[in-house]
Amino acid sequence: MKIDLKAFDRAELGPYDLCIVGGGVAGLTLAWALRDSGLGICVLETGGERPEPETARLSRGDITGYPYFPLDMARARALGGSSHLWDYEVAPGVCRIRLRPLDPIDFERREAVPFSGWPFGYETLAPYYRRAQAFFGLEDRPYTAEAWASDAERPLLSEGSAVLRTALFQFGDPARFYRDYGPALLADPNVTVCLHAHALELLTNETGEVVEGVRVARPDRTEVIVRARCVVLAAGGLENARLLLLSNRVCPNGLGNAYDRVGRFFMEHLHFLSGLFMPADRALIPQLGFYRLHARLGTWIMGKLALQEDVVRREGLLNYCVALWSTDRLALPRRNNPLLWGGFEALRVLREAIRHRTWPEDLPRQLFRLVRDMPRLVPWATTRLLALKGKTTATTRAPVAFVLHHMTEQAPDPESRVRLSRRRDVFGQPRLELHWRIGRQDVESLQRAQHLVAQELARLGWGSVQEEEFRRIPPDGITGGFHHMGTTRMHASPREGVVDPDARVHGVKNLYVAGSSVFPTAGFANPTLTIVALTLRLADHLRTRLT
Repeated sequence: MKIDLKAFDRAELGPYDLCIVGGGVAGLTLAWALRDSGLGICVLETGGERPEPETARLSRGDITGYPYFPLDMARARALGGSSHLWDYEVAPGVCRIRLRPLDPIDFERREAVPFSGWPFGYETLAPYYRRAQAFFGLEDRPYTAEAWASDAERPLLSEGSAVLRTALFQFGDPARFYRDYGPALLADPNVTVCLHAHALELLTNETGEVVEGVRVARPDRTEVIVRARCVVLAAGGLENARLLLLSNRVCPNGLGNAYDRVGRFFMEHLHFLSGLFMPADRALIPQLGFYRLHARLGTWIMGKLALQEDVVRREGLLNYCVALWSTDRLALPRRNNPLLWGGFEALRVLREAIRHRTWPEDLPRQLFRLVRDMPRLVPWATTRLLALKGKTTATTRAPVAFVLHHMTEQAPDPESRVRLSRRRDVFGQPRLELHWRIGRQDVESLQRAQHLVAQELARLGWGSVQEEEFRRIPPDGITGGFHHMGTTRMHASPREGVVDPDARVHGVKNLYVAGSSVFPTAGFANPTLTIVALTLRLADHLRTRLT
């Protein structure tokens, strides 16, 4: 059942058995899994059925650490959440999302990785990973390269290697969340989906041990109280922590934050172009089709090189993979991402203000950033225009080498964090402030992994890698992957984490968290399949507890 708070005048909703704060991937998965449980379920979505500019502005925040993408670009506030942003085009007009489970080593406590270790192992999530496949229209097929190999395309580079393995990624359909599950739940009489319902605060009893409801704002800034006997935060890797911090009427530091853990341990997947693989014989290049995007057995897949798990353990490294991007130039890659420039964000804010005929936020600051970055914005824009023009006239040349695109996990760092900003949103609440840190261990592990890959490819006779030395830490050009993880991390002890192994917030009897914010470590796999698997596990727990 659909309720749009834009046209809803009651002051209270409920009581429900379960209130899910957030209608993104985690929230819709949970509601979908429990829709036939007999529970009264309410989903609160801050946006509408499709992304809207005025709602997107609620995601703006401040960046104080290593440069990061504008926060309103990295998140989508609409039914279906970030699935609206997943636009990896596998064929003209066909978009998919890259999927892979975490590796068994990602769940282990590793002496070389501080704060590592999940409270359960891979085997606990394995059945939920299999169930999660269906949410993306995929069959239950293993993520082993051998299961997808053919005579024409096989994981050639890692065959016979004790150092390298080929990590397999499957590509699923992201539109199912906003095209199928969202509309179906809007029409389901057992589920109430509230649109334009902006959660402001969790209301608790006088001891802070029980959540009694959620204070929600309508777009016109009037409020509604939603009552429920159980609440799940599924608002995303950043917003989950923000809501806990904002809920500070009874607990001054926020809910689940007795030991100052909420918002800490923010992690991303480091993306970095570095190095050039030059095959010893160019006749090898057409044989490496397994490492490019291709369709096999009705599914789009891609192989990437990774290190064997025992090598990662022995070397004390962070988990890591590398994609091979074919190039027709024997030149090291350029690292130039304007999304990290303040001037680029200023240009985007000003353009949006002109388009919607509104006054731009903090105009003097935007103009200052635009003028400051003009010396690099103009050459970048000129280069882009010339490149686009060249694509229409130039003939495609045969590839001669492969640029190495590295993706690695980060070591959990309590000083990499989100907190409440001094600046406020349209509802008068503190916005998010992100302080992202990239540590020496992150960079040195990446560099060592790159060297091991280069060494093994040479030993096997496949070719040589032109490696780069990093003259500074972090080196220029490292970016994230729009993956927000770790800010409400899972741990059996409230001194080390925010939620327990069942994803229940420490110290609060009926409050849970769903999503990547509970990850203690992140591996190198995109987080979405693990988000859905964890949410299905939570659904089973709540079905037992609430029914």
